Amino acid sequence: QIMNISEAVLFNTLAQIGKKDLADASKRVKPEQKAFDVVKNEPLPEKVDVQYELERKIIELLLLYGNELEQFEDLVLKENKDGDLILEPESLESKVYEKIYLDLQDDEIELTNPHFKTIYYKLIEDLNHKEDFTINTFIADLDQEMVAEISSILMEEEKYMLHNWESKDIYPKEKKIGVSQLVSETILTLRCYLIKRRMETLQHSTEESTGDNSETLEEIMNYLQLNQLLNKKLNRVLS
Repeated sequence: QIMNISEAVLFNTLAQIGKKDLADASKRVKPEQKAFDVVKNEPLPEKVDVQYELERKIIELLLLYGNELEQFEDLVLKENKDGDLILEPESLESKVYEKIYLDLQDDEIELTNPHFKTIYYKLIEDLNHKEDFTINTFIADLDQEMVAEISSILMEEEKYMLHNWESKDIYPKEKKIGVSQLVSETILTLRCYLIKRRMETLQHSTEESTGDNSETLEEIMNYLQLNQLLNKKLNRVLS
């Protein structure tokens, strides 16, 4: 009999696997610049706050599609009769706001931007209790600062597309892809980003520590494997 292993359990328990020298693998040698090289005045690449943009995208999805009923497909980790872990597709029908809320709750992810966090919980509450939810009635109960934030989100809805964001690790899909996939990939990308940040923090702690780092390296391996799993779901290959 195939045994279900929830993704939330995996997220919390994989931290017991060993890893060696991730810190060394991440080091880069900077080439020395020759004294008389000509320095070109090239524009600096635009710096993007990835987490801010993904949290903003979540608010946009709730505003535009929160009450829509969608068919979501996920890859679920299971153990087969031979004891091997495999990924199998599963489908679930759910409203967009329910999918977003449960996914974030399962991983204990909180929005970090204070405005987005306030808007998020207000949206979830209204979508859950008001069948006739509309954006106009929603913003009627908000202060001007929150209304301005929501107006800005809606006005910029069409501005960003996937091909402009890939290099910044942000993956909002075009509408033709479908709402369910857009929701799933936004949440998964946020999870991948948070895992990446956590691994970087752990890596820095090993570089600064002179003691035994075995437990920290095991935790890094945990997140590395989970990140690979999530990237399979995003159909992206880690370099």
